[in-house]
Amino acid sequence: MLQFVCDYCGNIKQPGETWINGMAAENVGTQAARREVVIEPTWRYERAVLPLAIHFCCIDCKDRYLAKLFDQPAALLEVEEARLTSRGRVVRGKKVPVKAGVQKRTVTSRRARVR
Repeated sequence: MLQFVCDYCGNIKQPGETWINGMAAENVGTQAARREVVIEPTWRYERAVLPLAIHFCCIDCKDRYLAKLFDQPAALLEVEEARLTSRGRVVRGKKVPVKAGVQKRTVTSRRARVR
């Protein structure tokens, strides 16, 4: 028997209750980190059982979870080793927490106008 548990408060979903589910993922690369959450419009069992699924018993729990998730910056990836092999480049790294505030950086590109 599967039990769905709220990812914020720990409540257990009872049959017939209306809950919120979605998908959450974090992608940490050598140059950037990205967190992503997609909230589903309706509860779907086939999506709720996926490994990256998140479950909430109410809107308040969803809002608090998202605020906590996006309030802190993602961990940085510190490169420990980079080498070339016959198959390509191999990079080993580890996640390290961000110690200082994160500075937002914007990149703008200039496109040549075609006349």
